[in-house]
Amino acid sequence: MKLTRRNFVKLVSALGASAFLTTYKSDIVAALEENKDYWHIAWLNGGACTGCTISFAQTADPDILQILTEILVGNSGLPIVLPDYMETIHLASGSLAEEFKEKWKSGKAGKRILIVEGVIQDPGYCVIAGKDFREHVLDAVRYADAIIAVGQCATFGGIPAAKPNPTNAKGLADFLKEEGVSKEVINLPLCPVNADQLVVTLAAVIIGAKVELDDYGRPKMFFSTNMHNDLCPYRPYYDKGQFIETPGEGEGCRYKIGCKGPVTWTDCPLRKWNNSTSYCVEAGAPCIGCSEPGWPDKFSPFYEEVPNLTSAIIDPTKLGTGIFGATLAGIGVHAVRRSLRRRKEVEENE
Repeated sequence: MKLTRRNFVKLVSALGASAFLTTYKSDIVAALEENKDYWHIAWLNGGACTGCTISFAQTADPDILQILTEILVGNSGLPIVLPDYMETIHLASGSLAEEFKEKWKSGKAGKRILIVEGVIQDPGYCVIAGKDFREHVLDAVRYADAIIAVGQCATFGGIPAAKPNPTNAKGLADFLKEEGVSKEVINLPLCPVNADQLVVTLAAVIIGAKVELDDYGRPKMFFSTNMHNDLCPYRPYYDKGQFIETPGEGEGCRYKIGCKGPVTWTDCPLRKWNNSTSYCVEAGAPCIGCSEPGWPDKFSPFYEEVPNLTSAIIDPTKLGTGIFGATLAGIGVHAVRRSLRRRKEVEENE
């Protein structure tokens, strides 16, 4: 199938970003080369651990070298994701780096994408080049044609916003709303952000493909599937009532060690990290729900069973205790729920 703006998002959703990038890389390159406007990128870092920058720098399919040198936009001769300004991995530093930021604001040759990593805090907690981070953000937002918040911190506040939150840390969208700014923010949560999601989102913005967002500003192409019901490879163990009791030991559902999959919407099992090597659950840990608002407070303790997160229809802790009917009920309910969901999706698309 030929890649177009209209089917861009559908193909990403159907294939997963890694398979999509591999299959349609040449089409993406062609679409970007046809684009008349070069999109300049400024990447700002607030209060965070810089893990999202590291995740992006470790992009493997296509790898970071390909992104920076091979995929060019229009007749600019410039690559798709080489930021004009990026504090942590920019070659320039000091006043020269700040000059690049000012050039980005001028927008003399193309449109502008603003990427924000990390929380926004009360004045005085994060100062860069003698100016509070809040001012940097508000100034850049004025000029941005598209805004992307990457990672749990920049989207929903993450660990810096956890109780007692002494710096009044918050995500970008909440900060802009507080400041009376109504510009749309594309939220790419997870801790850290998944590099595939970022690269695909940038490509979609640049070629003009509409990125449909959910109620939390997350692209539906990445965050419309339930971790537990739709994608978890350990779901069959749940239906059989087979659970592991200690992280990393044995085979089984991770519910008893605190898995938050039933209330988590993400496609991590399709995407994974580090060249699609693994992700939390596959490594033996529970899903900690880092794609969701309210994380980490609403999902803590990470390694303790949380009964109120399970299905109200069947108690998974009672599965596997010899009640064969309960196991069948769990499987049956799961099948019915999937069937209803598919029917709803078909009706919505008609």
